[in-house]
Amino acid sequence: MNPEDGKSLILNALVLLLLLSFLAWKYLRTGEIRRILRHALIWLGIFLAVTIAHSYRFELGQIRDRVLANLLPGRSFKKETGAMSFQLSPDGHFYIQARVNGVEVRFLADTGASDIVLSPEAGKNIGFNPDKLSYSRIYNTANGMGRGASIVLKEIKIGDFCLNNISAAVNGSPMSISLMGMSFFNRLKSYRVKDGILTIYYDP
Repeated sequence: MNPEDGKSLILNALVLLLLLSFLAWKYLRTGEIRRILRHALIWLGIFLAVTIAHSYRFELGQIRDRVLANLLPGRSFKKETGAMSFQLSPDGHFYIQARVNGVEVRFLADTGASDIVLSPEAGKNIGFNPDKLSYSRIYNTANGMGRGASIVLKEIKIGDFCLNNISAAVNGSPMSISLMGMSFFNRLKSYRVKDGILTIYYDP
C-alpha cells in the first residue's frame, strides 16, 4: 500500500465513523442496538488504527528509533546508506555505542580529544591486561596531565560501519566512560552537529 492509498482509506474510514456516530445519536434508542453499534465502532477503530500504523510504518519506525536513542544514549537512529545519527543525551553529550573487537563499549563523542581513549575497565573487557601495558603517552586533560598506553584495535563496528586496525589508548587512571576522539572522526567522510543531532558520514 502506498501512502496515497493509505490516506484515502483513512479518510473513508473517518467519514464512515462520523456517519455511524451521527446515525447512532439521532435514530437509535434501544440498548441492544446501541450495544451492537458500540462493538461495530470498536472494530472500526481497530481497523483504523491498523491502517494508520501500516500506512505510516516507516515514519513510526523513525519515531521509535529516535525515542529509543533518547532513552538509551549511544544508540543510533535515522540510519541511511552511508550515514547514522545520534541524539543529544539529556546530560548535553553525544554517546556512541560500538562493538570493539566484538565487545560492547559505550563512548562519549569528544572532538576535543585527539585519540580514542578506553577506560581501564573497557580495555580489560576487550582483552588488554592493564598491568602489562606501558603508559608512556602523555595527555593534557581538563583534570591535568594524564598517561595512556598505546594499543591498536582490530575492529570498531557501529551499525554497518566498520573500521579496522585503528590506533587508540588505554587510560592509566580510572574513567567513567571511554572517549571517541579525533582519530575516529578523521577516518569518517565527514560529520555534522545540528539541532541536537550528531550525524556521521562514511563509505558504506
